[in-house]
Amino acid sequence: MRALTVVKIGGSLVYHEGGRVLGRLGKEIARLSMSYSLAIVPGGGPFAEVVREYGQKLGLGESTCHFMALSSMDQYAYLLREFIPGSRLLDLGEERTGSQLIELASSYPVILLCSRLISRVPPEDLPLSWDVTSDSIAAYIARVWKARLLVLLKSVDVVPEIKNTIVDPFFSQAVPPDLRVWIVNGLYPERLAKLLEAGQTEGIYY
Repeated sequence: MRALTVVKIGGSLVYHEGGRVLGRLGKEIARLSMSYSLAIVPGGGPFAEVVREYGQKLGLGESTCHFMALSSMDQYAYLLREFIPGSRLLDLGEERTGSQLIELASSYPVILLCSRLISRVPPEDLPLSWDVTSDSIAAYIARVWKARLLVLLKSVDVVPEIKNTIVDPFFSQAVPPDLRVWIVNGLYPERLAKLLEAGQTEGIYY
C-alpha cells in the first residue's frame, strides 16, 4: 500500500483569480492521486475569517472560536470538492472511517472533514485557541496516520527567514520529529508535482 501524503490547502488560495488557481491545483492533485495517496486537509479561508471577525466584535472566548473555526474547515472542504476532480469527502469523526483513510486515499483524493474528530482531541494535544489552526491540525493528522510527508500549500513564496511566521504558533510542537514537512506556494501547482515526483521543489523544507 502506498505511503500517505497529507496536503493542507491554505484558505488564502480561494482569493486568487476567481477560483482559477484552485481549478489548476485541483486538476494537478487529481492527476497526482493516480500515483500517490493524498489526504487533503482544508484551511479555513474566508469562513474562518468570519469567525475571527465576530469573535472580536462579540468578545467570544478562544475555545468557542476554536470550535467554530473547525466548522469553517469543513465548509472549505465542500468548496474544494468542486475543484478537485474525482475527490471524495471523508468525515474522520465517523466510526471506522479513520481506519479506512489510507486505503481510500490510494484510490482517489480524499478531502477530510476534520471538525468532529478534532473537537474530541484533548486540549493538551491541541490547545483550544487561535494558536492552533489548520496547519497544526494537518500536522496532528499526519502524525496519527503516520504520513510520510506533510505539504502546506500557502499563497506566497516562503523564504527561510519567515518560515516560522507563516505557520501557526503551535505548529512546531504539533509536528513529529520524523515527519518530512514542506511549505510550498500553491499558486504554482507544478511545484507540488515536482516535490512528489522528484523529492524536492521550490519552497521550504521545514
